[in-house]
Amino acid sequence: MNVLCIGLAVMDIAARPVSQNEVWQEKQSISQVGIQMGGDAVNQGVYLRMLGMDCGLCICIGSDSTGLMLKGALEQKGVDTSLVRVREGGATGTSMILIDRKGERRIFSASGVERMLRMDELPDPVPEGVKAISLASLFGLDNLERNGLEEYLARARERGILVFADTVYDKHGIGLKGIRHLLGQIDYLLPSSYEAETLTGTCTPEESAAFLRREGVKNVLIKCGADGIYADTQSCQGWVPAMKVDPLDTTGAGDCFVASFLTGIVKGYSDRDACHLACCAASFSTQYLGASTAPLTWEKVLSLAGTSPD
Repeated sequence: MNVLCIGLAVMDIAARPVSQNEVWQEKQSISQVGIQMGGDAVNQGVYLRMLGMDCGLCICIGSDSTGLMLKGALEQKGVDTSLVRVREGGATGTSMILIDRKGERRIFSASGVERMLRMDELPDPVPEGVKAISLASLFGLDNLERNGLEEYLARARERGILVFADTVYDKHGIGLKGIRHLLGQIDYLLPSSYEAETLTGTCTPEESAAFLRREGVKNVLIKCGADGIYADTQSCQGWVPAMKVDPLDTTGAGDCFVASFLTGIVKGYSDRDACHLACCAASFSTQYLGASTAPLTWEKVLSLAGTSPD
């Protein structure tokens, strides 16, 4: 294992095209319906494996048929599931995703046990060989964020392990105070523009990134959809554009970006070059239905970016 990915796991039911303005009938036909893996940690874990990383996934699922299906699908993708925690009698979270003709989506979620990971369920110490930890779901790791995660990350970083973190919707409304104690232990924070502006009370990606840097985050990347990425890191500052595509489904594009960027950094690319590679990968991912279904390899990412193999 060279990447430890911690976060949320659900099963997704995706349907397209479903317009918000249509008058729905009792029964009607659409182009596609798919049942797929979902949740930030799962999406990242699948893409990390596609990109050649040996990813161990620490998630919480129920003992129901949905959880068994999710674990089996991860194993088929070659993701290490030895750290998957199963809650007996618990339900696995499920999301219904309605996607319109422009690839934009609305997500309806039924929560299960996905937020119930405990500190005693993380591998401690972090296994030998791990080069990076991805906290795929800040604001979704309720027990960990309140009790012990800061010390866990500090011990990992003392060993030279990089910490990457993405955020999810702050459903409890705890705001910055809920994760402020963790920010100094994060090497790369990668929120969406909406999440960053909501978290910081700012109005632009530039302001959000500067605010988070002042709060102690070493490097901040703000994901801005079709506009690309705004980067404010120790080695670069400015915009990195997305690759122009006609999206089919934007679900999971942010998770694809994180997985691809992390892979680039672990492979030794500069922040700006890793951003460019990850922007291309994330744009490519939107041409497929589902959060982690695009057929990516590292060679494909390099090809999309017009870069020679390393």
